[in-house]
Amino acid sequence: MKSRSSSAALFFIITLLLTACDGAVNIISGWPTASGKAPPFIITRPVFEINEHPNYFHCAGMVFNFLNTAQKDVDRITVSFMLFDAVTQTSPFTGSNKFEITKLDHVSPGENIKVIISLDRFFYIAPKEPCIIDFFYISEIHYTDGSCWQDKYGIYRVD
Repeated sequence: MKSRSSSAALFFIITLLLTACDGAVNIISGWPTASGKAPPFIITRPVFEINEHPNYFHCAGMVFNFLNTAQKDVDRITVSFMLFDAVTQTSPFTGSNKFEITKLDHVSPGENIKVIISLDRFFYIAPKEPCIIDFFYISEIHYTDGSCWQDKYGIYRVD
C-alpha cells in the first residue's frame, strides 16, 4: 500500500514534468525501451491536409517533420498508420484503412526535414474535411549503408 507521502511525491513529479513539457505537445519521440535505447529519430505529430500541396499532392496528403538522430544517412522512411473519417469516425474507404507507405528521402545525420506523403491515389472523391490519423508510427528506416531500423509493432506510435 502506498503511503500518503509517496503519493504526494509522485503527484509533484508528474506535475513538474507536465509543466516542463508544456508547449512541446506536438513533438513526439519514442520512449526508451527496456534496453534503454531510444529510436533514431524525433518526429512531429502528422497533419492531414486536404488542400493542394504543389509537386506533392492535389487533393489529400500527410505532413510531418522528421529529425534523423542516427549517425547514418537515411535513404527511405516507411510509415504505418490508419485513417478515419472525422465526422463518422469510421473508415473513409470501402477496403482497409490501414496504410504502410514508403517515402524516398535523403536525410543526413542531424538533419530535420518536412516529409510530405500524397494520399491522392487512395481517394476517389476528395475529402471535404481532414481525416483523423491514428496509430501513426515509423515502421522502418533504411540507411544508405544498407542497414535498417524497424518497429514492426508500433512501439513508438503517435496516438
